[in-house]
Amino acid sequence: MHKKILLIFIYVGVLLTLGCDNVYYDERLHIEVKRLDSDLENRWSTSGVVVNSIAVNGAAEKADLSTGELISYVIGEYPIYSSADFSRAVKKAMDDDNNMLLYLKNKQPLRIATRKSGDKVGIVVEGDDPVRIKNIIAGTPAANSKNIQIGDIVEKIVDERKIQGLKDYQKTIDEFATQNASVTLRTTELIGVKIAAVTALGNLGDARAVDALIDILKNNRDLALRKAAARSLERLVALSELSDLFQHFQQENVNQLPADMLDRSQLESAEILGLLLVDRTANTATLEAPFGIQFRHRSEALHQKVNEGKLVELTEQYIQKDTEPDQEIRRACLSILGVLRPTSAIDPLSKVLRDKDEIPGIRFQAGLGLSHIGEPAADALIAVFNEADATAKDIAASALGNIGGTVARDFLINALDTTDDPAIQLTLVDAIAKIGDESSLSALDRQRQRFQEDDSAIRIFIDEVFSRIRTPQE
Repeated sequence: MHKKILLIFIYVGVLLTLGCDNVYYDERLHIEVKRLDSDLENRWSTSGVVVNSIAVNGAAEKADLSTGELISYVIGEYPIYSSADFSRAVKKAMDDDNNMLLYLKNKQPLRIATRKSGDKVGIVVEGDDPVRIKNIIAGTPAANSKNIQIGDIVEKIVDERKIQGLKDYQKTIDEFATQNASVTLRTTELIGVKIAAVTALGNLGDARAVDALIDILKNNRDLALRKAAARSLERLVALSELSDLFQHFQQENVNQLPADMLDRSQLESAEILGLLLVDRTANTATLEAPFGIQFRHRSEALHQKVNEGKLVELTEQYIQKDTEPDQEIRRACLSILGVLRPTSAIDPLSKVLRDKDEIPGIRFQAGLGLSHIGEPAADALIAVFNEADATAKDIAASALGNIGGTVARDFLINALDTTDDPAIQLTLVDAIAKIGDESSLSALDRQRQRFQEDDSAIRIFIDEVFSRIRTPQE
């Protein structure tokens, strides 16, 4: 495993030293940069220019830049002394990449981004040295930020330009020079190569990768690597759930078995993950070489490692916004808990579901995780329905319908009798229909009678439900 990762880095190192003749000397920073090798350009999320040489006592040397580093961003800083300064800086910063950093006195820098070129930031300023915010226009990015207030003093605007190649670097440097902006360079390692290595750890299906990936997620400062680690852990957890399936192959010591003797849903999952090939006509399930065959020997150890508790403890923390601000990582951790289904996650998942400031997709994922845990989570979902906002009620009701059982069913029926919100009523009808036992159908029939004279959506929906779940002869 370690040899494969090492080979990736060696390969990239060789590529970077091969024939890069396209160079540009930056007279302002006294640095020569060269084009990133074409084999790497725009691959693995890698872009920028490579530092080729640095003049002695030049600005680049004083900034501790080293040859071989990848310049991924050129950053221009515009000090704001007048309203005209502000207007020019905003226009330049938003034109190219629709992204800028706004520095207000005594506040943390705020990242402002518009959806498309030409959209307005939404800030009107007045005065000279200091420049203060006079007005914030409703419906704009500035209005959506809780940290911008009328009267705030604008100190500077920072324009971060992502560098895609040599021409991009030259254009950006020249443009900042015409604006008299101070310039700094942001360098990075070839992060795409590391991402590829971290992704490979997830694809190998090896139990030894779990601790390494947990360490990256907890301790690495690079968000791209942490995201890759979260995705790889998510894949390893999905792989671990197929342990029973692969133990059939391991116990028989074969790479092919009759498909009809194996669990159909697990076969479908393994096929999607590229582990085996199912031939329905021939009734065969064949392990794919080399990964499927290798995983046959690794599956049991991976299942044990994933379920030893460390991963559950980590993901229960990292689904919370105050611990993990990145929503992609939170989503991956929610997915992991949904697969592992630990009862210890009921409270953390409920907290996410109750959070009105969390994005709806994350809240939905938390509700789905609770539904996967099943009946032990029913009381928590009922509490959420009774106490939280409309979005949480909707998700909780649907999750209770997925869980089923007497407790969930009786609560949903009672809620439908007492809820006046039409949107929640529709969700409750759907949830009760998913349970589908006689008591559920009787409750829906009573509701249909209740809305008999009504031309409402709820009656129409109940009719559609009955048309789906009633037997044809009825």
